[in-house]
Parts: sequence; structure tokens; C-alpha cells
Amino acid sequence: MKKTLLFLGLLLVLFACDNTPKPETDNTTKEPTAPVTVDQAIQLLSDSIAMDSTNASLYVHRAKAYFANEQVGQAMVDINQSLKLDPNNVETYLLLADVYYAMGDQDNIATTLNKAVEINSLDARPLVKLAELNLLQQNYNLAFAYVDKALGLASYNPKAYFVKGMCYMASKQDTVSALKNFQLAAEQDENFYDPVEQISRIYAVQQPPYAMDYLRRAQQQFPDIPTARYELALYLQSHGEPEEAMAHYDTILMQYPYNYIVLFNKGYVNYVYLMDNDAALEYFNKALTINPAYIDAKYNKGRVLEQMGDYSQATEIYKDVLKTQPDYKLAIDALNRVQNQETE
Repeated sequence: MKKTLLFLGLLLVLFACDNTPKPETDNTTKEPTAPVTVDQAIQLLSDSIAMDSTNASLYVHRAKAYFANEQVGQAMVDINQSLKLDPNNVETYLLLADVYYAMGDQDNIATTLNKAVEINSLDARPLVKLAELNLLQQNYNLAFAYVDKALGLASYNPKAYFVKGMCYMASKQDTVSALKNFQLAAEQDENFYDPVEQISRIYAVQQPPYAMDYLRRAQQQFPDIPTARYELALYLQSHGEPEEAMAHYDTILMQYPYNYIVLFNKGYVNYVYLMDNDAALEYFNKALTINPAYIDAKYNKGRVLEQMGDYSQATEIYKDVLKTQPDYKLAIDALNRVQNQETE
């Protein structure tokens, strides 16, 4: 799925019709209902549109569902129909901006968002997206201006604080100011993972005494987000806890068995920290089976073979790495080292 503007997740709000049954208020135990899939939501919305074809909001909701399902063309058709019925719906313009971004059409994003601001100058959402767009385009002064304007409308705006933190990171490498804004975003919305991820990365780089605890809490707070577990595992492997790191990588692979980066990391942990060359070679091979162009896995496979004394294969691998990336210094050094070993 292509990302929306930088990081803002597409919020799929599904309203099949206005007479949706309301929750019961008594204490009777109810059987849990299965979540509605995107395809089912599209069908429900299509049924509702068939009964009420002049309801602009139904087209917006179906467009969101199409977009979430990577059906960008159908989403655009519904967006255009919604704008015909209601040309002053800010929600439609916000979605249209995301679709333009997914299509790689940055030229129309600013125009679309400015139209949303024109319709409702008190709605902070298009301002935050304009800040994102300018951050992406490295127009940092404009990005700060838009996000500050959004925060001027209301101090409660976790996404605005997150964008402001990203502005500080990108424009000034000011981790102190960035951290302050990420923390505000996380405090305002405890279900917002993006600022927590950035805080985790700042702590991991700066390595304060509480980094490990924070990363553990982040993973516990967001157990269903693989990135939270991955960030913790990455920190664990280089801070004396390789076995625990491997356990977290295994958990990720249960859900994403073809994640070649996690397979590579398992190979790296086995090679560098657990000193198990056979296991390392196995995981590097698995990573390369999924992504034969993964140059770091290829190089490290050569390192393992060199460690095992198979200089001939290691040499061929290093040469192959340098065919792809002639300035890969580690491979250059390794090739020289192996060739010296063979001549001794």
C-alpha cells in the first residue's frame, strides 16, 4: 500500500447507512462480531449508494475504502462524484491530497489542501498536511509556519506536534526540540505510535540509561506493531541481549515469514554475537532467496564463508558485491584480505 502524505495513516471510517444498529445498553453478554474487511465495506457502501445516490459522504467513505484497498482509480471516481454533489467538503479534499501523493502528483497536493483551508480556515488538518508536504519538499520555514498555525487553532493536536518534531529533526538535527514535540504528541494520543517510534530511535542513538526500559514499554504498549518489536530487538542485539533479540525476531517472522531484513538480522546475530556460522549462513541464504539483490546479506555471507575457511566462495561473493557496488569498501577490504590469505 502506498503511503499517504509522509506518515499520516488513512483512517478508514465505514458508515454503511444512517440506521446502523446501536450497541445494547443492558448487561447481556454478546458474542463478538468479526471485523468488516475492506472488500465487505466497499460492498456495504455500494449497497447504500444504490439506495441513496445523492449522498456525497457515502462516496467519500467508499473512496477511502477503495484507497485503503489500493484501488486508486476507483477512489478518484468516487472523489470526483462526491465533489460534484458537495464541492465544499473538507474531508473530500483531504482524501484527494492523499490520493495525489500516492499517485506521485505533488503539483496538485498544495492546491487541493489550500482549497480545504479556504473552505474552513478553522480546520487544522489541511494545515498539518501542508506542513508535511513542505517538510517533504525541504521547505522547512514554510513547514514550521503551517504547523505553528495549526497549533495556534488548538493546542491539542498530536499529529501537529509530531510533524513539528520531524521538522526539527530534518532541518536542524535538533533532537532536544524534536524529543519535546514527540513526547507531547505521544502524551496527547496514547495510541499514536509514530512519535513513540521516533523517541525510541533518539534514545537508542543517544543511549541514555533508560533507553532499554523505554523500548520495552513501547513494545508492550504497541504489541501488534512489528516496528515496535523490531526497534527493541535491534537495540537488544547490540546491548548484550542477543538471545532475547532473536526471540523477538522469531515473533515477527511468525507474522511476516518473508521479511528478508529480519532474516538478515538473525544471520547477523548468529554470526557476530552467538558465533554460530552455520546458522548465520542459513539465514543469510534465506534473506538472499527472497531478495537476491540485498547486498549487505551477500557481503555478510562472504564474511561467514571466509570465517569458515572457504576462501574461494568468499572471493566470488566479494567480487559479485563489487560488480553491483564498486565502492563497497568492506568488500574491497575483504577481497584484499582473502587474496592475501590465499597467497600465504
